[in-house]
Amino acid sequence: MRDDNAGRNSPSRCLAAGALCIALAAGCAQVSAPAASQSGTSASGSDRVLELVNEARAAARRCGFKRHDAAPPLARSAVLERAALAHARDMAARSELDHAGGDGSTPGARATRAGYGWRAVGENIAFGQRTAEQVVASWLNSPGHCANLMDADFTEMGVASAVAPGGKATIYWVQLFAAPRG
Repeated sequence: MRDDNAGRNSPSRCLAAGALCIALAAGCAQVSAPAASQSGTSASGSDRVLELVNEARAAARRCGFKRHDAAPPLARSAVLERAALAHARDMAARSELDHAGGDGSTPGARATRAGYGWRAVGENIAFGQRTAEQVVASWLNSPGHCANLMDADFTEMGVASAVAPGGKATIYWVQLFAAPRG
């Protein structure tokens, strides 16, 4: 999902959450240890996602039927990471994959609430993947999520994950992209 300063969401920028749930959960392999703790993605996990995203952005690629030129690397944003972590925890607590927060918030509203002044915001979400490699591969295999990842308008990123309570230990991921105002 992508927000712009006019507050419009572009549904063509991301897949419907239901389709994402089926596609990502079905393609997930189990590994011995989760990539995230109960409190969220480790610093090394966030760094690894950022590294993989910047590797992907370094080369032109096709996202579905649309070709994307290579894009400049993204910088890590602690503010966007805090907003991503809050949304990942919210989704995990509700066991629900959704771009809308439990309070009805949008990605843009959550970035603003965290203190980020933005001109463009986009969000990728996923659940079930246990490693940075798995979640980035899932996003790259989804045309809408891949398009967000390759969008040269975005200059910064925050990523976080949280584990749902209960016996399944399902991991919910949030990748929040933005470009600062100004």
